[in-house]
Amino acid sequence: MRKVLSFILLTMFAASAYAADVTLEELKGQISDLQNQINTMSQRVDKNEVHRIKDKVDIGIELRTKVDSISYEDMRAMDAMTNDMMGLWLQGYMINGDAMDDTGAFTGVTTDWDTNGDGFNDAWMNTYGADFMNFAYGYVTSAEGQAAFSSPEMQSWQASNATAIGNVYSASTDLQAMGTTGQYIAALMVYMSQVMDSNTISASEANMMKSMFSAMSPRKYDHNNDTIFTNKLRIRLNSSVNENLSFTGRLVMYKTWGDATDARWFNGTYNSMNMDGNSGAIPTDDKIHVERAYFVYKNDMGPIPYHFSFGRRPSDYGPGEELRNNATQGGSPLAHIIQWQFDGGSLQFDFENVIEALPGSFIKFCYGKGYESGWGSSNATSANNGLIATPSVDDVEFFGTIVKFYDDETYKFWYNYARGFGVTDGFTGSTVMPYSITGTDYNLDGSYDAFTFDMNTSGSSSRTEATADLGDMEWHSFLAQGKSFGFDWFASYSMSKSHPNGNTSNSAMYQFMNQDTLLGSDSSKNGQSYWVGVSTPELPLTGGKLGFEYNHGSKYWVAMTGAEDDLVGSKLAVRGDVYELYYHQPIVGDKLFATLGYQYYDYEYTNSGSYLGAPVKISDATAFNTMTAVADKVEKFYASFTYRY
Repeated sequence: MRKVLSFILLTMFAASAYAADVTLEELKGQISDLQNQINTMSQRVDKNEVHRIKDKVDIGIELRTKVDSISYEDMRAMDAMTNDMMGLWLQGYMINGDAMDDTGAFTGVTTDWDTNGDGFNDAWMNTYGADFMNFAYGYVTSAEGQAAFSSPEMQSWQASNATAIGNVYSASTDLQAMGTTGQYIAALMVYMSQVMDSNTISASEANMMKSMFSAMSPRKYDHNNDTIFTNKLRIRLNSSVNENLSFTGRLVMYKTWGDATDARWFNGTYNSMNMDGNSGAIPTDDKIHVERAYFVYKNDMGPIPYHFSFGRRPSDYGPGEELRNNATQGGSPLAHIIQWQFDGGSLQFDFENVIEALPGSFIKFCYGKGYESGWGSSNATSANNGLIATPSVDDVEFFGTIVKFYDDETYKFWYNYARGFGVTDGFTGSTVMPYSITGTDYNLDGSYDAFTFDMNTSGSSSRTEATADLGDMEWHSFLAQGKSFGFDWFASYSMSKSHPNGNTSNSAMYQFMNQDTLLGSDSSKNGQSYWVGVSTPELPLTGGKLGFEYNHGSKYWVAMTGAEDDLVGSKLAVRGDVYELYYHQPIVGDKLFATLGYQYYDYEYTNSGSYLGAPVKISDATAFNTMTAVADKVEKFYASFTYRY
């Protein structure tokens, strides 16, 4: 603007200079006066422009710098013997298929990694040979192993390979000393050498492999991340046309120090996947994400005010999250059941003008789209033939009702109902899978006849998306909030219920891992959770506030809270118990404050936060249940500074 003004005035000055004779001193004086006029006019215009912008848009900034120290105790993961066997198998270095012929006789063919020609990787046998024999003995004598060997498929296989099994049995004095058990172990060794000679296995072989993995105990280990720093920036945008029409937006960047990628290795939880529902809620790089963007139109219907709204919804950090965040983040659904970003609309009616006994009361109807099936979908993660690779999957739609029964600014009582219709086996997103499983349906009967395993040695990111509609999910949540004797408190009770429709996932990986149905059952499963919290008044001397929270989730509890920005994962989705203690210390009023906190997660069941697959008690988890690592207990200390203005 300063340049424009200068150009205009200089043009006017030049014209006047040619119109009359002036001395050099007079010219210098005129130039000085002209510069003063330009500066004055520029300041006035700049002020007017700033004033006009502020009249249209209010901008707020929040920056949180946080450090977490996380300790995982008694993690469960696939044992070392099985893990190394899987790795060597998927890279083609586990089984030397040329070392044994169809009769079980050794051919003498060797490789660099099978120098004795016994058909198995030398390093693996030297490291785990004794462990494998112990496992094999326990497996073939167990009820599960006996059932597997007694199946019609295995009976037929044993008959077809009787010569090979007999030759392996006769070649080992150790196996002969075990009698019938040794014959079963010989059969297991021949079976493994045949199955693992290729990375494609049949459906019956996959069932046998799952049976074996289910008989293996996982290893336990501890893992620490002493310090992980993050920055979370929120830019709040508010615009008001008049008293009836307004806009609210919130942009967010959530970044890990020293990292700049949104591709994370899949760890079995939502926080390892990049999806619309958790965009900006999981630390990635320095991209700015649109967390919220919606307009609100308000008016009156007689004595009843109403408003409707469309856009990217304020669907995270709702009621219940205020105390530990030391702020009201303005979320709409109750935080206990929904913290998941989505696009949609709402319609609200306020009743406090017509029901005096219920101040602050309203009812809000909400709609959202959880998955769009018809845009850019090919289901590449499913099968490799057209029949199953392009199944008909409808959109996932969410409907909900939020009721505030009472709000006198001291006590509040809420109820939230939500239902997801046509819930699918996944969402559009991306992650880095350690390996992939694809399926082939040879006879096109809708069921996989073979599974192919491929290791992701390049660390490439892959697209994830839905392959099947599995049914509906339903939630109910009740929340009471209040202030008593200076203490802020809340108490919430919530329920979840699955409504499976009998369909199974068309994802080969989910089918292999038994994660292909709603909560692993064709019947409805109910889950419950309760969550309580309290915060002290401002403490003497420091002026800070001390708070405590506790939440518990049952075996079948499911919460759509994957956008909770905790590095461990959503605490409100935990099937088990979580304890949290925190302290907020003001530094510059509420504009800059520090927070110290401690969390203790005690998981009781697997798959917290997921509605896929049957939860398994952590203490009963096997190598099969822990193909991706499973947390048992997690301790976390955290500290942060938050600037908010």
